Amino acid sequence: DEPWIQWFCGLKGHEMFCEVERAYIEDGFNLYGLRACVSNFSDCLDLILDRIGPDDSDDSHLTKSACTLYGLIHARYIVTAHGLDSMYNKYAAKEFGTCPLIQCSGQPVLPVGLKDDIGLERVKIFCPKCQSVYHPPPIRSRGVHHSSNGGGGAVDGAAFGTTFPHLFLMTFNNLMPDPLPPDSSYTPKVFGFRVHKSAWQQGRGGYPSRSNNNNNSSRRGGAYTQRRLASMTTSRVAPAAPVQQQPAANAGKDGGAQDGRTGKPSVAVAGTGEASPQPVEAVKPESKETIPGVVVEEASANGNDSASKRKNKSDGSKNSVSPKRQKRSDAV
Repeated sequence: DEPWIQWFCGLKGHEMFCEVERAYIEDGFNLYGLRACVSNFSDCLDLILDRIGPDDSDDSHLTKSACTLYGLIHARYIVTAHGLDSMYNKYAAKEFGTCPLIQCSGQPVLPVGLKDDIGLERVKIFCPKCQSVYHPPPIRSRGVHHSSNGGGGAVDGAAFGTTFPHLFLMTFNNLMPDPLPPDSSYTPKVFGFRVHKSAWQQGRGGYPSRSNNNNNSSRRGGAYTQRRLASMTTSRVAPAAPVQQQPAANAGKDGGAQDGRTGKPSVAVAGTGEASPQPVEAVKPESKETIPGVVVEEASANGNDSASKRKNKSDGSKNSVSPKRQKRSDAV
């Protein structure tokens, strides 16, 4: 008959487990605190130590509890001197697998648990070269009978704990590989040019958004692209029609068109046959303080004086009577 421990470690998906020594399990000091972790602790321990045969324990719940108990005992055993030696042989044979990162070039990995409590996390693999944690291949993380939380036969990370891989590398420090060089990371390129990090930032690059929103802004790829499209649309708008000018009211002496309001010559607009007045500088109301304003006001004042003198002269000429006419009127 095959021992229960040997049968358990030989199951598909249990390649990471090592066989715990019988003397270690029989020592009650090594099992302190585990009685509260599983139900039927005594029956599970008898099953692991072959005190009862498989035929005597047809209960599937007892077998599942025995697998959970062995995992907790295994986590304590692999951090001892004998347990580290047993795991060393597996690490040298790459039974734990290799790192999936290409830059690590097949570096052997070690099993690790992210939690020390049962039923929280599945077992992971730790690469000592890139210092990263990965999911193991499915064949190495799934067992036939072992399921601490009823999750379809997944190997629990508590069976290896959070301490083992780091203590293993501290004990066998000659197995610690050199870290990856800084320039070994993969560099994404497009047509031979490196892609800048800002190209993947939302709202800055031209990449379309992955959101399922039907908004046009999300499909267009961000505010930068929206501004570009807006500028392109504005530049393609047809130019406004030319404003027609009013025809000139007066004409100059030399035949040129003059503005009826200002009396200054106008310039003909091409294609319209009309004359547009020249721009006239507006005179500010407070022009008394400026030199041009003073000249204008003085000129207007002189013009008014001369006009009044001419008017008075004409009035005087109408009222005055020549001496000959006066004599004739007296004789009559």
